[in-house]
Amino acid sequence: IRIALLTGLRCGEIIGMKWGQIDFEARTLAVGKAKTAAGTGTGRMVPVNAALFDTLTAHAGWIARELHQALQPDWYVFPWCHTVKPVDPERPATSIKTAWNSVREDAGVSCRLDDLRHTACTKMAEGAVPEATMKALMGHMSAAMTERYSHVRESAKRVAVEFLTLASDGT
Repeated sequence: IRIALLTGLRCGEIIGMKWGQIDFEARTLAVGKAKTAAGTGTGRMVPVNAALFDTLTAHAGWIARELHQALQPDWYVFPWCHTVKPVDPERPATSIKTAWNSVREDAGVSCRLDDLRHTACTKMAEGAVPEATMKALMGHMSAAMTERYSHVRESAKRVAVEFLTLASDGT
């Protein structure tokens, strides 16, 4: 959940991520090819902020302890597990649907996993992140898709119209 909220990555990008895609020293995450046919190229780089760094570092420590081995670059960040124990790091988790539904029910929220991606994009939009930057981080092929994902909340609209009041006071 934290990785989705801190990166805006797609569920498949998270599940398919390998440790070799994460450069802890440079604090970057290499995301695989885009999911759409138009998405040619080798993928995109997502900077790793402090919160994501802490999350990935803690997860890496847990995986290494559970498997009793140092992490390997070709291992999946979310390996195939039996119950809650990682079993085969060379095989990705097939789904996180059961875990997601459990967490969602325990928290008493009703949303889809993809809604976390929408939340990440919306928070960037509300933080005045330029559209081109959001498009690059989210891996969108068009500005229209970025606009669809960045739901500007009512509170952000209220703040924006307050600037109109401030601007008109001086004229």
